[in-house]
Parts: sequence; structure tokens; C-alpha cells
Amino acid sequence: MNQRIRQLSMATLAALIGLWAETFPHGIAPQAMATYPQAQAPTVPPALVYQPQAPMVLQGVVAPLNSLRLMKRALAKVADTDATESLPLLAILNEPLRTIGLGPIQIGMTLEELASAGLTPIPMEGQGQGACQYYRIKGNSEPMGLMVVDGRILRIDVWPGSLIETRSGAKIGSTEAELVRLYEGQLEAIANPVTLGKTIIFTPKTPGEDLFRLVFETDDRGQVVQYRAGQFPSVTWPGGCL
Repeated sequence: MNQRIRQLSMATLAALIGLWAETFPHGIAPQAMATYPQAQAPTVPPALVYQPQAPMVLQGVVAPLNSLRLMKRALAKVADTDATESLPLLAILNEPLRTIGLGPIQIGMTLEELASAGLTPIPMEGQGQGACQYYRIKGNSEPMGLMVVDGRILRIDVWPGSLIETRSGAKIGSTEAELVRLYEGQLEAIANPVTLGKTIIFTPKTPGEDLFRLVFETDDRGQVVQYRAGQFPSVTWPGGCL
């Protein structure tokens, strides 16, 4: 009887030892792992191996976005600068030609004053003689020229292909009949042997503008082929500086 009890006790003890081994294969209870940090750490799942690289990947995405914002700000700055610098040029197209000037270009102003207004004058080759020289405006493709005598702008010439109009609406291609309608009672005309048309001169009645003129050149069909505004008498010189 005692023999049988001892056998059962030994079998029970073996079973308990086996259960312990299955539960704690390394022979260390979870509490012991928490108590001793130097114990072996659990295996890291493969999915988490790339987690430390996530900040680097994120940084690679954020950096170009930051650069994009900086680039947009820089482009906006350039755009604002370009817009500011181009305003005087836009005024040349949007403002009408008057007897006393065109937008920021005023008859009588110096080349230095023109540059200060944001317009850079560039000499036109072959269009000058002595103290008289024609200039164009840098960045402006409009067919027009500025006659400068002794450093001062005395007249503005508008040539074929230009879209510039006078304050009254006269332009390249206008007819003599239209000029008469626009400037009734203020025109005088003489024959022009070069264009086979006429040289038609408008004298303003506005106080302070009596020294200025608009001069239109028409062809044999009676259409304006070029015109100019400026100070008398240089505005009437048919050959300009030549």
C-alpha cells in the first residue's frame, strides 16, 4: 500500500515538473523577467524591424514639401518683383498717346528721369545724328521710338504695327475722314511727297499744351501709316533726327 502511494506521488511530481517546463521553457517566471532587465528579451516581430526607419522615411517626404513651400514663396516673390517692374511697360500699352506724353513717358523729361520711372532707354542704331538720337524702351516690343535731343525727350514716334491709340482714338490705320471727325476744326494738312498722302497736324486748345502737337502721316489711300506726339517744332521734322 505504501509502495503504491509512493509511485503515485512520484508520477504526480513528474507531471507537475513537465507542466512547469511547458509553461516556462526557460525556467524563468514572467515576474523574474520584469525583475531582472538583463534577462533575454522576447523576439521582436519582423514587422517592427522597419519601425526605426520610419522617421527617416518621413523626413524624406517632409523635406521636399518644405522645399516646395519655400519655392512657391520664392516664385511669388519673383512674380511680385516682375509685376512691379513691368507696370511702366504696361502703361505704355494701356495709356493713350497724348500731345504731352505716353503714360510715364513725358515730353521734356531727361533720360535719367525716364530710368527713374522704371523704363530703361536703349539707343537705336542708325537712328541718330549729332545731339539728336532715337531710343527704344528695354523690354518693350511696341513699334515706337523716342526722339531725344540734348538728353531730353522731345517727341514720341508711333510706327506701323503699333496698337497705341491717341486719347481721341486715332491709331495706325485710321482714315483721314476719321481724323477730321475726331479733331474737327483743329487740323491743318499739307501734301507729303514721300508717302504720297498728307501730313496732318493737330494743335490742341487745352491751356498749357499749345507748344505740343500730334502729327499724322497718311498714304495715298488716306490711311495713317505713322504718327507722333511732341514739342513744336521738332515734332514736325519729317525725317526725325536725319
